[in-house]
Parts: sequence; C-alpha cells; structure tokens
Amino acid sequence: MPDLRSLDRALRSCAVAQVPTGKDITDAVEIVASNLGFADSASSQTRIVSPLGEVLIQRVTLVHIVEKRQDARERYVKFALDTLTGPLEIWRVAYSDGSARLAFVGAYETKRQMLVVVNIQAGNLLWNFMQTDAKALNKHRHGELLYKRYQLL
Repeated sequence: MPDLRSLDRALRSCAVAQVPTGKDITDAVEIVASNLGFADSASSQTRIVSPLGEVLIQRVTLVHIVEKRQDARERYVKFALDTLTGPLEIWRVAYSDGSARLAFVGAYETKRQMLVVVNIQAGNLLWNFMQTDAKALNKHRHGELLYKRYQLL
C-alpha cells in the first residue's frame, strides 16, 4: 500500500471547502444534515451512493459525529461526503466483539485527510467521520481491502 504521507498527487483528491462551525450541537447537526442531502429539517434519513452501494444516513446518528465540540467536525462534512462517493480506499475492519465496519479513506491535497466509518450491522449506516493527518490515517488501513481507486505497478 502506498504510504499516505508520500502519496502521489495524482492519487489525491482536490481539497474541498470547509463549512462554518456551528454555534452548538443542534446547529452542527443541521449543518451536517443539509450538506449530506437531507431535504429539510423534518427529514429523518437520506442515502448516499458509494462505490460499494448505498450508505444510509440517519439524522439521529449525526449527534454522535458532532458532539465533541472542540473538534467541530461539521466543518469537514464536504470532505466526508466526497470520501463516501469517491474514496481512495474502502476497508472492512473487524472489531473484537465480532462486528465489522467499513472504513472509507479519503486522501486530499491538504494537511488534513478524512476517515469515514460505516456500520455494516446497522444496514450500512454512516456512523462517524473525522479529519486526521496522513500518518494517523495510515494506521486505519487494515483488515480486508474491498476497494481502491488506483492500481500499483
């Protein structure tokens, strides 16, 4: 696997604009929901098409993503959406309790990279997303590689 710290620019996605930080959790949830395609504030779920099929997004799980206010993860929602629809890689990662998740890896021409976690047991439900540096993201590339958008010679 190519090291994300020295990944060729041709394999990186163009940087995506950050969105403004929400003033509180409720505001942050609405920012994430509107950027992920929720039709209006009454919509409880939406779906995004990824290279491995549909990913379900439920409004009630968005609180989990933005609850750590010091991270202000809503700023990176456009990176998360871009990573879901056009990831560099998708890994199936097994957990010690026997469950598994999908880890979508997004590599960008910026300092920060993106990891999106999808819960398989809950019907391919978006569970979390986080921005990170390339060195830390390398550590999340384990398990079974299900998808990659590149070929190595």
